[in-house]
Amino acid sequence: MKQLSKFAIEVRETDFVLRLTDDEGEVVEFATSADQLDLVIDAFNDLMAEALDDED
Repeated sequence: MKQLSKFAIEVRETDFVLRLTDDEGEVVEFATSADQLDLVIDAFNDLMAEALDDED
């Protein structure tokens, strides 16, 4: 499995670009709407909250 090395979000006129880079330098870009990006952020926040709950 590839390891995520970095990510970036680029704002365009009508959408966003989610750019993921793996540990070998390979870049994958996804065009995304604001709503889709919000869903990704919400999913991440939910996972982080669960991880913090598991630590307690």
